[in-house]
Amino acid sequence: MRFFQPLSAFGFSRLLAETRTSHILAPGLLSFNSGNKPSNFGFSGFFDSSFPPRFSDLDSSFQLRWSFPPHLSERVLSSSFTLSSQPFYPSFVSSTLSESSFSEYVTSFLSLPDLHSQIFTLPYTFFDSPLLEDVLSTDCSFFVLTGLSSLFNNQRKLSELFVSLRSRLSPDIALYVPGPIAPAYYSFLVYSGIDFFDDSLAYYLSERGFFLTSDSVYPLSNHPECYCSFCRSSPPDILGHNLQVMANKLSQIRFFLESDNLRTLVERDVHSSPLLSSTLNYFDRNYSSTFLSRFPAQQSTSLVCTSSSSLNRPEVELFRHRVRERFNPSPQTRVVILFPCSARKPYSLSRSHSLFIQSLRQAGKSFLPFLSELIITSPLSVVPRELESLYPPRFYDIPVSGFWSEEEIAVTSSLLIDVLSKFPENIILINHTYGQGYSDIVERVSNSLNLTVYHTSISDRPTSSSSLSNLSSTLREVFSSLDLTDSNSSHNLSPFLRKLIATADYQYGPGSGNILFSSPIRTRGKYPRDIQIFREKKLIATYLSRTGFLSLQPAAAQEILDYSLVNLDFAAETITGSSIYAPGCNHASEFILPSDEIFIVNSGCVLATARALIAGVDMNKMSSGSLAIVKKKLKLKKGETK
Repeated sequence: MRFFQPLSAFGFSRLLAETRTSHILAPGLLSFNSGNKPSNFGFSGFFDSSFPPRFSDLDSSFQLRWSFPPHLSERVLSSSFTLSSQPFYPSFVSSTLSESSFSEYVTSFLSLPDLHSQIFTLPYTFFDSPLLEDVLSTDCSFFVLTGLSSLFNNQRKLSELFVSLRSRLSPDIALYVPGPIAPAYYSFLVYSGIDFFDDSLAYYLSERGFFLTSDSVYPLSNHPECYCSFCRSSPPDILGHNLQVMANKLSQIRFFLESDNLRTLVERDVHSSPLLSSTLNYFDRNYSSTFLSRFPAQQSTSLVCTSSSSLNRPEVELFRHRVRERFNPSPQTRVVILFPCSARKPYSLSRSHSLFIQSLRQAGKSFLPFLSELIITSPLSVVPRELESLYPPRFYDIPVSGFWSEEEIAVTSSLLIDVLSKFPENIILINHTYGQGYSDIVERVSNSLNLTVYHTSISDRPTSSSSLSNLSSTLREVFSSLDLTDSNSSHNLSPFLRKLIATADYQYGPGSGNILFSSPIRTRGKYPRDIQIFREKKLIATYLSRTGFLSLQPAAAQEILDYSLVNLDFAAETITGSSIYAPGCNHASEFILPSDEIFIVNSGCVLATARALIAGVDMNKMSSGSLAIVKKKLKLKKGETK
């Protein structure tokens, strides 16, 4: 059994806890204990000696003692880890570790007892070594990644290292980067998959008379005023101040990670470093698929998009990908209307979109089943009206400048072309947007698809009286020329039913919505409260108004099992506890994302629904620990078998 248990995941970053107690240790700060235990700064653990070791200490052992509350100390899997031996060359030695020396080290390490509490040292030059597989097959839980500082001036190699290593490691293996690393780098490194840092920088700077802040370093003779207790003491305790800055930064990172909003902090922090900023952009452009497979799709936190890099944020890319792959418009659609976004979310609750919807109704309520609405916005590009209540459309915020970059226009045009291609042939496009960026997008789309386009707000704001009147009159004119006599009234779905179908497809997989909601349904509840959905007096699902997603009953999940992309094949025929553990997982779908509602399946039968703690690609790597939290179990009547 491994020592660590991921409690949640956000890309490569995780909240790591001790397996038996669920006490969170990472992201965390490790301290050097030189005889006396330091003041409590929330340290996750304490080394009993300096680290990294000196060259003369090559064969010495070191202890890392974990910090647990007294009431948990008797329950933990291990109270300390041991660094028994290590391949190490100090920075002043020009030599690098040879392949044969590393092979000898791996062999020696594998012969040690209690590998779950042994520390494995991995020089970054061997991150892709096949010898690593022998270590990964054990329950070793803690890797020290050495030599990383030499890569901090090479964005390509730094990116390749993080992505390759974190993709290879199980999520219950912690990575520690030793040495003096500035707090300004912490959020990016945690985002990249690093779990632990140490306080060596605080000692290094304090001894040399430097004052640390969260984003810079200053000489003691000239630094920003600080009112912490250490700076107000007489004389000022610079070491205490520097330690507190480091601990506070990690506390902030943990808070953002618990809120599923770490990326926002990362974007804010990397602007202080051209290297980290360019490395983040390199990540997004070259490894988006790796990150997409590990980012939660179901969130309810604010998504603040303030820079051009937001266009390539993983959660933004994920939304565009799912719209492209999973959104299926109503087959009854004859007219598609393009609207601009609004500051208030969901869009339909904003003043501008209320006016738009009112104009559609004034044109004729009988036309509404044949209309589809698409909202054009950046960085999400295209938001179908049916998906406006999900994350991120409902939760993002952007500064409004009216300017569209060439990249924004290209990305939005590409997605809009793909979405419009899903509609029936010969649809008519009504453009109710205003501004050069919107015009460029519509022009590219119309040229590509050869569509008939009506412009209803090209000379004035979309919310102006003239534009709204033009929208209504254009709709009446367009529908007067269309023959709707052959339209199947059974497809005339209400807006809420269209929302449910599209949400199910987006959440569980294409085709799920039509299976779940093809028969008449009845609802109980009203927004902003959760809405229960019944079919033939049986509860089949709940629409969660806070997130816009669905929560299914196991019997309903069974109906869409063949369409579902969130299945976990379970080894047992029954579920007895409240968690799904790694030994019981035969295989998890690689489409599963952290926080997804997933289906626990045995022999083609849905035993329960559950909330995923980590991504499916990582579930298949774990040999111990919890993978998901059970939500609803299948209830069988007396004498009934599954």
